[in-house]
Amino acid sequence: MPSPAAPAPRPGLRFAALAWSVLHAPLFLWLYAGPMADAVHAAPPAFRAALWPTYALQAGVLSLAVFLAALPLSPWPRLYRRAAPGLAGLATAALFLDSRVYAAVGFHLNGFFFRVLFQRNALQETGVPVSDVVLFLGGAAALVVAEAALGARALDRLARPRRAWAWALALLLAGAGERVYSAALSFLGGQAVFAAGGVLPLVAPVRMVDLLSALTGHAQVDPFAGAGAAALRLPPTIPPSRIRFERRPDVLLVLAESLPAAHLDPATMPHLWARAAQGARFTRHYSTGCSTSFGLFSILYGVQAQKLDATVGAGRQALLFPALRQNGYQSRFLAASCVDWMGMAETVFGPVAGDLETWCHERGWDRIDARMLASARRWVAATDRDRPMFLFLFFDGTHYDYHYPEAEGPFRPAWDGRGGIETSSAPSLEIENRARNAAHYLDDELEAFLSEVERLRGRRPLVLFTGDHGEEFRQKGHIGHGSDVTEEQIHVPFVVAGPGVPRGVFDHPTSHVDIVPTLFALLGDRNAPAAYSDGMSAFDAGPDRYVLATVGWEPKYAAVGQELKVTIFAGRGTEITDLDDRPIPDGPARMARDAGRILQALRGGTSATGAARVALPAAAPAPAAD
Repeated sequence: MPSPAAPAPRPGLRFAALAWSVLHAPLFLWLYAGPMADAVHAAPPAFRAALWPTYALQAGVLSLAVFLAALPLSPWPRLYRRAAPGLAGLATAALFLDSRVYAAVGFHLNGFFFRVLFQRNALQETGVPVSDVVLFLGGAAALVVAEAALGARALDRLARPRRAWAWALALLLAGAGERVYSAALSFLGGQAVFAAGGVLPLVAPVRMVDLLSALTGHAQVDPFAGAGAAALRLPPTIPPSRIRFERRPDVLLVLAESLPAAHLDPATMPHLWARAAQGARFTRHYSTGCSTSFGLFSILYGVQAQKLDATVGAGRQALLFPALRQNGYQSRFLAASCVDWMGMAETVFGPVAGDLETWCHERGWDRIDARMLASARRWVAATDRDRPMFLFLFFDGTHYDYHYPEAEGPFRPAWDGRGGIETSSAPSLEIENRARNAAHYLDDELEAFLSEVERLRGRRPLVLFTGDHGEEFRQKGHIGHGSDVTEEQIHVPFVVAGPGVPRGVFDHPTSHVDIVPTLFALLGDRNAPAAYSDGMSAFDAGPDRYVLATVGWEPKYAAVGQELKVTIFAGRGTEITDLDDRPIPDGPARMARDAGRILQALRGGTSATGAARVALPAAAPAPAAD
């Protein structure tokens, strides 16, 4: 006898599929419970209760996305009743993996991870057991099969003749309201609240800072700034008392705005080039971001740029500042380039606000750098010569539209510096010549200042010089910076010169996260950089290392190695190029070979293989710059 026909699906199956998806929202919240709790705890106490409801709405929007993903199959009810819950199971497995990635590296899963993870030896090199991957894949497959089977029955029971579209639209509007609500919370609560809004894998909440400032008449505030800021800010990752410098030379940390690596050469910056010949020059050094806020954060904190909001917003201070105080340094921080951008003066520099001087509201390039150097000379002259000093200088003259006395520019023809729309028609070579002239002038001014410091203090200082980020002159279609992770926008010079510096040219990849560990190592600190940083001493970087850079305001990253660059853009795949961003025919094979080390760069920390270590002396070094 023929077997009885299966019962036809009940009407209202779309509503049932939506209900089934929404039932997964609590599960999604459970997957991210740890990162959510950490993010809420890092926020100012007054905003913690207000943050929790946002996660429920975000989880609802994620469940709506699952419903919409299966919706094209709804014209075929028999297939749809199994596919809709099956996709919910697949989404749950993917979010489980994403939540683990986010907890480890601070940003969300993208296709690049899958591409790299399944390359040969990638798992072994990153310390992930194959058994864990097999267990995960087996569990994910079992979850999808179970949901497809059990969910089909549940959908039959949940089916109601109701309009799924009305409920879906209501959920979508609630999600849009949550985005606006989160933006308002971020405006009132600062960067930690903004970071908390990105724990679940949705587009980060729009900051709306300008609009909310106009509506309220107030600027965005940092709850950790103002009176008593030092007491409110969280301690660094290890106690400053553990940082002990065996050597205490004077230290100058010098930054130049928007300075690409190509502008450090004998013709453009001859004085710095000569000092580099007596010290160390790192030829493959990269900013962690293509804008000031991200690069400067990593320089001072030694932490990957994508962690800026979560770290600074939580009120966590850079270890550099208390470590200097702990070791008897007199410190001064001078910034001609404005560090008020993104509230850095109140956040990144909050613990040293009393020692910070800026000229953000000054007009006239010829006065800003000059005033900074004049203030620096006065401070150096007033310092106690029996105590070491630390001086931070951030030059502005090399920032667009690149400033220098017109008669002193050796590179011709040069753009006249008239900004705005005229930039679009100016020849690229002339724009870059103007930028080179600005770097040439900065080189003269810096050399004169360093010579004066040596005269006033009676000894040579330890000098670390770099750019906050690079600059592009249409080589890849852009003018300026802040738009991409191209070679020109992230590759910057890095020079270390002075007492105790091993001499040489170092070609292995280094990054801004390495600057604090490099300084601490040169001063004789014995702590492992992994205890407080995502970096290492630049002298320890090996040829197999990759470093990470980001655009920051969009989820675009570049992992840069000795010869290979992998650019990752969420939703748009992966580009494998040489270091000058040119596609290479054997790119996939070379990425497969280096997959594990690329994952290490994304995770942060040091590479354990192949490091060509330079032994730093315990006392007076030799040979070294003196």
